[in-house]
Amino acid sequence: MIWLIVIGGGALIAFALDFYGLGHPDRQRKVDVADRVPTLFVPGEFGTRYTFGHMLRRLPVDKQVVALVRQNGSVHLRGRLAFGPHVAVQVLFADKRVQPAAQLIGVKRVIAALQQQAPFAAINLVSHSMGGITTVLYTVSRPAVPVRALVTLAAPYNDTALATPGKVVNWPLGPAGPSQTTPVYEFFRAHVADLPATLQWLNVAGDLFNGSQHDGAVGVNSALSIRYLAQDHVARYAEVVIRGPRAAHSLLHENRLVDADVATFLWPLQLKA
Repeated sequence: MIWLIVIGGGALIAFALDFYGLGHPDRQRKVDVADRVPTLFVPGEFGTRYTFGHMLRRLPVDKQVVALVRQNGSVHLRGRLAFGPHVAVQVLFADKRVQPAAQLIGVKRVIAALQQQAPFAAINLVSHSMGGITTVLYTVSRPAVPVRALVTLAAPYNDTALATPGKVVNWPLGPAGPSQTTPVYEFFRAHVADLPATLQWLNVAGDLFNGSQHDGAVGVNSALSIRYLAQDHVARYAEVVIRGPRAAHSLLHENRLVDADVATFLWPLQLKA
């Protein structure tokens, strides 16, 4: 019995330490490069510190800041921006049901708060699910701090309801685009000219590879439909489909293949850690 108590207590302590660490700066990893473009990691609806927390430990980054957007929209920064290595900022939202319009305001406030710590001329954005809608909204808003590189994971670009459980929308893609379109897709079509011509964009979709052609929440065709708007308007558009059980919607950010794709896309010259 005593061993069960010891093991259980140890597991509880390990869980508590992991939970705490995932929501705080973590400067364990160093890379030999001077990088003045911070990379912000933006979750989707119901996103938590777990969305990108473990990925940030695996990537060759220095997570210097955790930015918490409170319920009232104010921003609290844990840590301080100080350039040197690949700098990462984890963005968290106290309101787990936050939608793209409100999330966009939060992201802009986070960037403004970071600028008060250390000025920078551009950012990279990595996002998951509905966060992918938000990061594209930011990218086409002609912001004062433009996006250099964008990575989107399982973003529902052609869905009838964003991040809402239900039937997965997966309309066919033809030579000219999707067979049907939704308001969110049409919004991006109307703002395609606002995409920066210098933008580098990696778009990742998940396929459970069981004949469904979706990741359990977002269809492959919905995620990839944005190619018809992006590929002729940005400097580089690339897409990847991750297949298999670990391509599930909530596991894409825990997939080592995705880690490698993100790292090589954002930082093609991998330097010693």
